[in-house]
Amino acid sequence: MFDLVGTRSLAATGKGSSAMLLLQQRAVAMINRGMPLHSHGYVWNDSVLMLSYETKPAVVRRNVLAELDAFKQCLELECSAQLYAICVKGLAFPRDEISSPVFDGQVGAQPRAVVLKTSSWAMANCFEIEKKLKHHRAHWYIDSRVSDGVNLQAPFSSEDVPLLPKHEPRRIDMFRGSLFR
Repeated sequence: MFDLVGTRSLAATGKGSSAMLLLQQRAVAMINRGMPLHSHGYVWNDSVLMLSYETKPAVVRRNVLAELDAFKQCLELECSAQLYAICVKGLAFPRDEISSPVFDGQVGAQPRAVVLKTSSWAMANCFEIEKKLKHHRAHWYIDSRVSDGVNLQAPFSSEDVPLLPKHEPRRIDMFRGSLFR
């Protein structure tokens, strides 16, 4: 999950809505023309949620993180804004669990209903991580089940956060800047 930094502070001036619209436009364009390691991308308000089924081996997770790192850098450049990212491993809903949408009565060539394929627990954990660790002001918060064995730069900090569904603590590694530079 990516979130635009400072949107709330721009709300009163009207610049918050403009920033969100620009983020949405750029993110959708980038997701539609690239991101081959990600099956789905969801965009709402000042947030972007990406889903990848690619989890093993570690070199594959590294490639997924590299794709996300490039996506984040490009969005920040094109939107002249800063984003932070939270990466969590979870059990996504099966690829074909819900049949393809019927496009009858659609608006703008989109289905009227979109079911998120992402893990509900992983999404809730993104919010748990944000709530518990946002005071660090990291650019990246990465679940150790994603970062272990990936050979990233050293995190500036790590903390255990109890995550759903069992409230078992997992190490969250925090990074600033690019994950690879």
